[in-house]
Amino acid sequence: MIYLDNASTSFPKAPSVAERVFTFLKENGRNINRTASEKSYETVSDLISLREDIARLVAHSGEDTVFLNSGLTESINTVLRGFLKRGDHIIIGACEHNAVMRTISSIGLNYSFPTTDGSGRNMLDEIPSLKNERTKAIVFSIASNVTGVNEDVEKLATIASHLRLPFIIDTAQALPYVDIKMDELGISALCFSGHKGLLGPEGTGGFVAEKSFAEKLRPLLTGGTGSFSDSYEQPELFPDKFESGTRNLPGLYGLAASVRYVKDNLETLRAREKRNTMRLLEGLLKIDTITVHGTLDENRNSVISISAKRMDNAELAASLLNKHGVESRVGLHCAATAHKAIGTYPGGTIRLSAGPFTKDDEIDEALIAIREESR
Repeated sequence: MIYLDNASTSFPKAPSVAERVFTFLKENGRNINRTASEKSYETVSDLISLREDIARLVAHSGEDTVFLNSGLTESINTVLRGFLKRGDHIIIGACEHNAVMRTISSIGLNYSFPTTDGSGRNMLDEIPSLKNERTKAIVFSIASNVTGVNEDVEKLATIASHLRLPFIIDTAQALPYVDIKMDELGISALCFSGHKGLLGPEGTGGFVAEKSFAEKLRPLLTGGTGSFSDSYEQPELFPDKFESGTRNLPGLYGLAASVRYVKDNLETLRAREKRNTMRLLEGLLKIDTITVHGTLDENRNSVISISAKRMDNAELAASLLNKHGVESRVGLHCAATAHKAIGTYPGGTIRLSAGPFTKDDEIDEALIAIREESR
């Protein structure tokens, strides 16, 4: 198999992830803040180390406001539902994922977004004109899962600061390949996925919040935390306020291994991912029977969207898989707004995304297969 769907989830995972999950289940397996045992205390300590590593990765001071959960969708819901109410207005990007769009719809928020160029890049200078008296925040995906665009996070942060609005970012396709200095930029909340660029297990992730902003948020879930058990009110203590119930501890142990690996090999991983992405992009641009959508420059992430000129995209994706073992994703990729921005709605695209562990011969074989099957 040739795996080119790292935007959905990374594969292979970082070395030692599976081993760390297995070791926890076999040798520890204790819950936190419940069992009175050395193993339970060890688990608490290990999660503190994970929070510290994540905080360092995004240049945030203080592991106490790194909150761990099932992933970016839960994080977006926690932050938006915890801060906003029906009738509020927010400014978003034009290419947001359904994690944002469906949450907005469910809450009953009003929203505005800037126009985009042909590649799906947002015209950020339009943002100040979108603010009104009910605008409560700027919410932006800083790396598109359809167009490959990496937005200018520093410019966005400057605009948010000038408008005196909280700045909330979706980093699902960004970490660890986009350099983010959270505290320096004044980012209010950063939502992250553990199983994509961070190379960890599915069902892991969380959010990092500026402390005063986190204090304003209402928790999405309430319940047992192992602390203040005499009270029927959710504790305000961090991280307990946002971590009710039992965490996915085996997954988080895997995430701890992957985050440590990413931190220790960050520049190498970034260089490999960039090299593999450009090798794939340059090869695709030479195939005249497909159209490459989105941004075509080097200031991009690993996501590349293509469509066949002479056949249905689903047929091409099926042929790539069944005849050549090339794994991709076809459709709207949970981001209809992005497809509307680049003119591929409602048909969607075939999405290809190399990772840092993708090999040259895998990319070359995939390109040959695409050329052959799209004729």
